[in-house]
Amino acid sequence: MSKMPIAMRFILLPFYGTYLKLRYALITNGFEKLKGLDGPALVFSNHVHTLDPFFISARFPLHIRWVAGAYLFKMKVPSFLLRHWVYAIPKAQGKSDLETIRSISAALKNGDVVGLFPEGTRSWDGSMMNITEATAKLVRLFKVPVVFINIEGGFSKKPRWSHTERKGKVYLNCKKVLTSEEIKAMKLEDLISVVSDNLTFDNTRWQKENNIEYYDKNKQAVGIERVMYECLECHNYETLKSDKDKVRCLKCGAEYAVNGYFDVVSKGSSMSLSDYRKKEIENLRSLTSSDSKEEILTKGGSHGILLQKGEKGRNVVLSKDFILRSFPDRLVFILSNEELTFFFKDISSMIICAKYTVEFYDKGQLYRFRLKEGESTLKYFDYYNEFLDVNKDS
Repeated sequence: MSKMPIAMRFILLPFYGTYLKLRYALITNGFEKLKGLDGPALVFSNHVHTLDPFFISARFPLHIRWVAGAYLFKMKVPSFLLRHWVYAIPKAQGKSDLETIRSISAALKNGDVVGLFPEGTRSWDGSMMNITEATAKLVRLFKVPVVFINIEGGFSKKPRWSHTERKGKVYLNCKKVLTSEEIKAMKLEDLISVVSDNLTFDNTRWQKENNIEYYDKNKQAVGIERVMYECLECHNYETLKSDKDKVRCLKCGAEYAVNGYFDVVSKGSSMSLSDYRKKEIENLRSLTSSDSKEEILTKGGSHGILLQKGEKGRNVVLSKDFILRSFPDRLVFILSNEELTFFFKDISSMIICAKYTVEFYDKGQLYRFRLKEGESTLKYFDYYNEFLDVNKDS
């Protein structure tokens, strides 16, 4: 097994690791299951907070080489830490997962412990995407011990759509350590069941089962319009405005409250934020098959503050002031001197990274865009994925 980097052992963990334990009141459950664990091994977890890999690494007995988004390697300080202190494995957007699998395989052959967030991105609502079958296939492919960890309360502490933290603890729950022998003896359907039982996590359900609330009246809902991008009363987009623990539609006047479980409460009834988002996505799906030539998602477009194009490893600025308009089959960027049109069928991948910036590849070319504060990039991401799913056989 490869040794922990010296900088990690003597600088990062003793100081930053201790800081994380105190600042976030990290509590571990089930970590006694890790006794005797040695590399190679895989660590799987849900992804809810920017510091998730550091939370786990601060309490894990072995050094973990995390698989991280390639965009992080383009930033000077994060890139230095990831490459030389953490020995992270880059996951390149827009390229085949085969390259990442080869890197993971090489690390495991070297005796390393590799950490992955199977969803590939942080949760917007505290629930996990259904990635159990793909994860189970990965487990069967490598046949090394697998550690399943649930990060509980991390989403509530600082939701992805929020800039501020709420009071409360973060729990690291080691659900199970699956041995190589157990994996080899299992059929795929058995592995899928084990992955589902030990990895799938819903933050709202966990809070309610344990009667734990994370609530701050002055900031509970602030920023939530990044994920609540549609008013479910009047079905207009970008009309919701958050303030303290309330969200109000500027178009129809509908009001929603957000409680300590991150339920969305309106007119005496409530739904989880996850269920609210599911309804939004259902409505987006109905737009993907529309023959209408009219604009969707916003009327008159979204105001953009950054548009970039990848060239020779650098991000070249194309505009810092543009209008983004969306139609059932395409995105149109209106710049001061030109228009750029991208058809969804030509976009090979799309992610949302730091500062709510969208990265996408069109015919192999990387582009990035960011909208002004208060406008949601998530609706474009959700729509793109629904468009792909609806048109996957065409």
